[in-house]
Amino acid sequence: MVDMLFIVPPFSYKGLEDASSRCPNLGMAILAAILEKKGYAVKILDAFSLSLNNQQIIEYVKKVNPKIIGISSVTANFGQAMDILEAIKATDQQIITIYGGPHVTIMPDSVLKSKNVDYIVLGEAEKTIVELIGHLLHKKGDLENIKGIGYKDNEGKIKLTSGRDFIKDIDDIPMPAYHLLPMDSYRAYGWLDLGRKFCSMITSRGCPFQCTYCTSSKIFGYRWRYRSVENVFKEIMLLYNKYGIRHIYFQDDEFTVNHQRVLDICNKIIENKLDLVWECLTRVSHVDEELLKKMGEAGCKSILYGIECGYQEGIDKINKKITLEQAIDAVRLSKKYGISPKVTFMMGFPWEGKEEIKKTISFAKKLNGDLTFFNVLNPYPGTPLYDQIKKDNLFVGGYSWDRYSPHGETPVIRTKHLTENELAYWNGRAYLAVYSSPRFILRKLKMLTNIRELRRNFKSAISLFSTYLKRTVTKK
Repeated sequence: MVDMLFIVPPFSYKGLEDASSRCPNLGMAILAAILEKKGYAVKILDAFSLSLNNQQIIEYVKKVNPKIIGISSVTANFGQAMDILEAIKATDQQIITIYGGPHVTIMPDSVLKSKNVDYIVLGEAEKTIVELIGHLLHKKGDLENIKGIGYKDNEGKIKLTSGRDFIKDIDDIPMPAYHLLPMDSYRAYGWLDLGRKFCSMITSRGCPFQCTYCTSSKIFGYRWRYRSVENVFKEIMLLYNKYGIRHIYFQDDEFTVNHQRVLDICNKIIENKLDLVWECLTRVSHVDEELLKKMGEAGCKSILYGIECGYQEGIDKINKKITLEQAIDAVRLSKKYGISPKVTFMMGFPWEGKEEIKKTISFAKKLNGDLTFFNVLNPYPGTPLYDQIKKDNLFVGGYSWDRYSPHGETPVIRTKHLTENELAYWNGRAYLAVYSSPRFILRKLKMLTNIRELRRNFKSAISLFSTYLKRTVTKK
């Protein structure tokens, strides 16, 4: 019998599957590694990357017969995760269920009130999971003394224990249990599928910034905590030598906060002559020419920059702490050193009307990133923007996370000046304005390196154009 089975629930990109990546759930894999070191029998079922349906998940659960099941989700696939737990409990009421991840950390009551969830784990779970499993399987300690959990008492009342402090030295956290993951099932984003074996990594936690739309700091804290260069490079070499990984996506919210750390990682990649390409996310205010030059030399092929507004007043209102000039410089310098800049914008901030959105579209065209994303705002609980939208009654049909989608494909909000249909219309206009440009199409074709990448980009383009052309026709 398996002591603990972690399940990664399915996740839908709403018609843009060909463009999307499939990355391992590194948080679950780290918890699995910790429990294995404690002597527990652990398995991970990555239903997302293996494209499993609920029936296949249940069949696997019956096969391995776990004592405890752990599941995690973001808000966009919360409903799918809950459906899985309902099916599991209908199959075997004796299986203990534990729910963790971003959604439950922000909205614990919304999860724990379900009869199919026995316990929840809030925030960083590395220490919490050991204490909770020890109590559940070996009756160690008292439940109320385990920090960072929630449960229902004998009368069915929800109980939340005191919060657990963040881990100060994240070098102490073991590397993910990659041996429990389907390592051949992961793939890069369609726009940079170089035909190389792919995986993702996380090298830091926390964010010192307080953008009004983001929950990252709520989950991992405002202090940026980072792994040492030696620790990061050890994991790179594990993936490179043992699993044949040649393409890494660093999923840190802010990969380049500490320039010297990134320069040292780059130097190690260069000195060891690794045949490795990689990509990351960061802020336009966290790069300069020296850093980008070294990153390009070390195999960095893509950086995703979050800009969000194409007008400075909007950037200031969301507390982004960047300037439009910094965005222009970051994109220009990235291209100079062979790094493909990808940029993201949002639409649907409460104060926005068509003039503000036109400014964002105009700036996006001027910026000329290699790829541009326009996401309709998803207001997440625990953020100032969520509170403002709720106060102003801008949710369409009331708040419901069941309607959330990864990139706001279907608006769940309106603004003070635009209906949800008008938001969808302008979202479609934005994509068509950027991607129908002959200059963009020609540049993108020149960037393609192999048939697989061409096929995924072609399918993605057809899906994107059909989706957003339909919006501009039907929503107007």
